[in-house]
Amino acid sequence: MVELAGLMEEVVWSLPVPSQEFQQGPHILISAGKVTLGWDFESESGDYEWSSAEFTGVEAAKFTAHSSCTPDQVRAYDRLVKVEPSDMLASLRGAGPKFLQHLRIYFDEVGCLDVVAEGFRPPAG
Repeated sequence: MVELAGLMEEVVWSLPVPSQEFQQGPHILISAGKVTLGWDFESESGDYEWSSAEFTGVEAAKFTAHSSCTPDQVRAYDRLVKVEPSDMLASLRGAGPKFLQHLRIYFDEVGCLDVVAEGFRPPAG
């Protein structure tokens, strides 16, 4: 866990490929209670393939374009971090007894995805 200016960031997961090498990604699909994050990568054959990860029990999601990202958001470059304390999490009402966490990831020259969710499932394998 790293503390920077009172903000705690625990790395939960790191992208298996650098986001600067994406050809089309990332793709963010928001559906009821779930956010799916997809990205493309160059395989050993030179073709581009897709992989994805999923946030579960989602209560809130926010995308911020690169041009509007804060230094705190950019610090999550190519890695999913747990943000504590979280104004985004504190602002939610009615989440009930769920255990929620604020997770953040930044993609090179694209922007930052902030998600308040119960869990995160990285890609299989």
